[in-house]
Order: sequence, then C-alpha cells, then structure tokens
Amino acid sequence: MKVTISGGVHGNELIGIYLVKTLQKELPNYENISVDLLLANPKAIKECRRYIDRDLNRSFTQEALSQDSHIYEYERAKVIKERLASTDFLIDLHTTTANMGVTIVLSDDDPISANIAKILAAEYEDVRILRWFSADEGAFINSLVPHSITIEVGPICQGTLDATLFFKTKRTLLAALRALEREERMKEEIECYDIVGYMDFPRKNGELDGVIHPELVGRDYELLHPGDPIFITFDEREIFYEGEPRFSAFINEAAYYEKGIAFCLCEKSSL
Repeated sequence: MKVTISGGVHGNELIGIYLVKTLQKELPNYENISVDLLLANPKAIKECRRYIDRDLNRSFTQEALSQDSHIYEYERAKVIKERLASTDFLIDLHTTTANMGVTIVLSDDDPISANIAKILAAEYEDVRILRWFSADEGAFINSLVPHSITIEVGPICQGTLDATLFFKTKRTLLAALRALEREERMKEEIECYDIVGYMDFPRKNGELDGVIHPELVGRDYELLHPGDPIFITFDEREIFYEGEPRFSAFINEAAYYEKGIAFCLCEKSSL
C-alpha cells in the first residue's frame, strides 16, 4: 500500500508543513506500506499564506482540473493529481483556529478510511471523528484517492506553531501509519459527528454586522439548544439560536469568514 502524507495544502498551517519536513529526516521503516511525503502548496508555504489565488483544498473539481488557467492553485492541483495517481491512502494534515482539539475528518463514506479513524479515536481519548461529505464546499484533495483521513488540530493561530498540538498531531499520524502497516481492523462502533449545515454571521448589505457571542466561543462539539446566544451585533444586540438542537464545530474559524461560515452544525452519530 502506498500512503501519502500531505502538509501545506494551506500554506499558513505550519504544523503539517513542519511534520512533513521532520519526517523527511526521520521517517520510520515500514514493511507493508511505502510512504510518500508531499508539501502541497510550495508558493503559499513560502509566503506563509493560506493560498495564492484560490483555496487549493477546493480546487480539485473536474472543472478546475480540466481547464487551462493562470490560477496557481488550479495548476498545482493538476500536478498533485498526477502525484497521487498511485496513492492508496492519503493522510492530509491541517490546523484550525477553532477549538477542535484533534479531529479526524472523513470526506467520503469509505469503510477503510473509517476503520483507521475508529482505531485512532479508540486509542486516544482526545481524538474525535467528524464526517464532512460536502459537494457544496468543493472538491477536497481527498477526492483524488480511494482512501483518506484528514488530521485537523486546533486551536492555533495561522502562521504559528504550538508544541502540544505538534506532538499530538505527530502521535496521531504515526498511530495511523502503524494501523495501516499492521492492517488493523476494528469492529466496534465509535461515536462521530456529521456536518449537516452552516451558520453565517449576521450581515448588512453583505458586510459583517456582528461576531460570535462570547458564550459560544470555544464550545466546539458542545450541544447547541434553541435560545442559546450565538452572535452579538456591533450595536450589542444578541442573536439566539432558533434551530433544532445541534452540535457546533469550526466555531469562528478564521479561514471560513470568506466562505460565509461562522460555524458548522453537526449531528452525533456512530461509525
């Protein structure tokens, strides 16, 4: 099995970048898997920016991959597609400014990927599983391979490193490689969260008219009830949640401001 570890799909998410660079110097030996190390967005990494022209992790649609353009990430996506043509399993490394802890994101309904996620969540109490099957968000890099997980860790500011999160990510990554090497299987059910919707910030004429309410900040994976405060406008008017009880994730993620996402709404399920 060929396993690719990618860091730097977003050039200002340094933990994945420096983990790949570290593994380039000290990769363990494996018998049953071969490991390829990929720094996905070199220009954005050099400039410590999320992207140059477009979000690379939304640039793997058939339209983007088939057209000639001057958009750097679209051209880079074509290169990555060729690089991943022989990859069986992708481990994509990301960070978030939201209080997500260590989260394994599944982007497809694939039992092999789910099995690895379950093994990691069972081994480490602080690991959660989030399923994000999102056509409307665009095609992630995971769409290029048959099996994959994303390791998403936070909270951490863009363009910075954090020792605790770095070594938690490394621990989780190496555990995933061990599970793939040993072809481990897990039959027990494990709790997970499914993204089922999004909440945008309050806006006027397209511009922000408020922020995340202080009582919601940092409460990722907590249950949100009708009547809970979620936003406060710039003129100090509180806005309360009106939907069905849902769990929240990616609360106040800095990179999602441009996407119109203040936080994601989730349902709890099981794998």
